[in-house]
Amino acid sequence: MAYPYVTKVTFIGGKIVLTVELDEYLANESVEISGYATQNSGGFATFYDVQSVGENPDGTVVMFISATPSNQFNDGEPITVSLRAARVWVAVLAQSKDGQLGGPAPAPVGTPAQDGTTWDSLKAVGWVSAGARSSSNPSQKSAGGASFPAE
Repeated sequence: MAYPYVTKVTFIGGKIVLTVELDEYLANESVEISGYATQNSGGFATFYDVQSVGENPDGTVVMFISATPSNQFNDGEPITVSLRAARVWVAVLAQSKDGQLGGPAPAPVGTPAQDGTTWDSLKAVGWVSAGARSSSNPSQKSAGGASFPAE
């Protein structure tokens, strides 16, 4: 199993392009990547992207991210990259009706939320894979074996 890491940083057209190798289990999944690249002399760029990436014939899973530096990078100096890679999960929450979960009944739709307004009724959990959408009812098992809410 490969660990997610940056294998190359290239300066092209005023941007840095990061080549990121990911774990094989993230193939054909929506992956969120965020972080920054820096140099001791002050070179700095932040990056953020969500992409679905496929598995290459050699079994690797690679994605490319570009970022515009906020401070210039210099030749001859190492670049340090800090990144986070994660599968993207989405949860839909609603307000409890009639205060069933300990809060007051929701105000009419369109009313500005007030201090203490809570959305605590899990309606759906899901993620997007390349070419397909997966979701689960909160009381059903998801494809990864996790259940919602936690059992």
